[in-house]
Amino acid sequence: MPVNYLIKPSVETKFYIDFDWWEQSRDDLQVYLLTHLTAEQQQALQQRDLREVFDYVHPETGEVFQVDALGLAIRESSKRQDFITGRIGLIDSVFRALLVNDNHPLNALELAKATGRDASTILKTIGGVRIYRGIRPFRSGVAAES
Repeated sequence: MPVNYLIKPSVETKFYIDFDWWEQSRDDLQVYLLTHLTAEQQQALQQRDLREVFDYVHPETGEVFQVDALGLAIRESSKRQDFITGRIGLIDSVFRALLVNDNHPLNALELAKATGRDASTILKTIGGVRIYRGIRPFRSGVAAES
């Protein structure tokens, strides 16, 4: 996305995780994703090659695609009832909601429903100039990848 491209988001503006942002960031996506796992899952992953690839069948669509060990652990975590709670920060909640949704773009109203947070607060937080954890407005022609 060009640096000079700015939009003023509304509650209907869709957001997604821009994984290209992570490539440019000083932050490490793999380290951040590990923070979304339970201590037990983190420990189990220490015993595995994180690059190991598995076939994953999407439970709703039946689509088969490959996912690495960390991605598989995140998918399993996302099924837990406590994956998105009020005890975690807003940005982490939104990030997790997008992960649960396979990074298909969601607007502030949909994110509010998924996180239990206020839509206007979500919009004020992720709809500004600063990009948090790669979460940015979605625009047509930009692929959201999971």
